[in-house]
Amino acid sequence: MPKKIKFNEPMVFNDSKNYLLKVVNNKVFADGEFQSRSEKKIKKLINCESVNLTQSCSSALEVSMILSNIKKGDEVILPSYTFTSTANCVLLRNAKPVFADINVNDVNLDIKSVEKKITKRTKAIIVVHYGGVSCDMDKFLKLKKKYNLILIEDAAHAFLGKYKNKYLGTIGDFGAFSFHESKNIVGGQCGALVINNKKFIKRADVVLDKGTNRRSLGKKNYYSWQDIGSEYRSPELSAALVYSQLNNIKKIQNLRKKIWINYFRDLKKLEGKIFYIPYIRNKDKTNAYHTFPVIFNNIKIRDKFIKFMRQNKILCYFHYYPLHMSNYGRKISKTKLKNTEKVYKGLVRLPIYPSLSQLQVMSIIQKFQSFIKKNSYL
Repeated sequence: MPKKIKFNEPMVFNDSKNYLLKVVNNKVFADGEFQSRSEKKIKKLINCESVNLTQSCSSALEVSMILSNIKKGDEVILPSYTFTSTANCVLLRNAKPVFADINVNDVNLDIKSVEKKITKRTKAIIVVHYGGVSCDMDKFLKLKKKYNLILIEDAAHAFLGKYKNKYLGTIGDFGAFSFHESKNIVGGQCGALVINNKKFIKRADVVLDKGTNRRSLGKKNYYSWQDIGSEYRSPELSAALVYSQLNNIKKIQNLRKKIWINYFRDLKKLEGKIFYIPYIRNKDKTNAYHTFPVIFNNIKIRDKFIKFMRQNKILCYFHYYPLHMSNYGRKISKTKLKNTEKVYKGLVRLPIYPSLSQLQVMSIIQKFQSFIKKNSYL
C-alpha cells in the first residue's frame, strides 16, 4: 500500500539537535549567541544592513507599522489574497487596511488596482511576493516616490528570492520574513525584520525591546521606558534552529528548485482548458521556490482535484480565503475584487519540500496527468 505523501515536512539537520542542546546547556534562552549569529548570517546572505530576528513574520510586520508611525485615520493598501497578519498589523494600529486586486498571471498585487485605491489618507503599501516570486518592484518604487508612501515587503514566502540584483525584503523601507515550520527556512515560530531605510533603525531597537533602551546603555547601568514596544525578538531555541537551517540553505533551496522545475516542465504541457500555472518566465525575477500553485477554472474542479489527490494519498490544499470575503473583512470593506475571487476559487498548491523524493514527485505528476485526462471534457 503506497505511503501517504504529506503536504509539507520540514527538513531537520544533524547540527540542529547539537545547537538546541547547546542552548539548553548554556541556560540562555533569550538574546543569546544564536540570535546574533543568525542575524549576521542573514545580513551576509541577502546583503543588507539591519536584520532583527523576531518571533514571527507577524511580529516583523507589526514592528514595521509602529516604526512607520501608522495611526488612526491612516490607510494601508495590501492584497486581499494574503494571510491575516498582513491586515492585522494595520488594524492593531487603529488604521484601515484597503484591499487591492491581484494579477491572475502571478498572484501578486496589480499596480493599477493599487494606484486607484490611493487617497490622501494612504500612508503605506504592503506588497506580498506570492509563492516566492517577486512583485514588479520598479513599478511599486515609482508609486512610492510619486505619492510619498512607505513600502513594506511581506516576504514571508520569499527568502532568497530576487528582483533584478536585489534580494526580496531589501528593496522597500521594510522587509518581513517568515521562518514558520511551513516555510523554506524553519525556526518553528520565527521570523525576521529587515530595515532598509536608515532613519528607522535606531528606534527599532527600542520597539523590539519592549519600549526600553536596553541595547544602548553605554556607561549607564540601568535602562528605562522610552517608547511603545513589546516582546518581539525571537527566543534563542528558535534562533538556534534557524541558524542550523541557514548553514544548510544551499541544499534546501537546490532541492526545492529541482522539485519546482520538475513540476513546471511536466505540467506546463498540460495547461489548457481546465487549469494554468500562474508563472511567467522573467529574467528580472529569481524564484524562492516556496510554493507550486496551479489554478483551475472554478471551485468545483478545484475541489474535485483535491479530493482525487487525497484518494490517491497525496495531500494538496487550496490557499487563502480572501480577506475581503471573510466575515471580519466585510466589516472593514465591502468591495469586489474580480481577479482575487477567481484565483481563490481555482488555486491549489502541490507538495514541495526538500525531503520529497524523486519517486514521490513523479507519482504526484502522474496522478495530476491522470486527473486531467479523465476531466479534459470539463
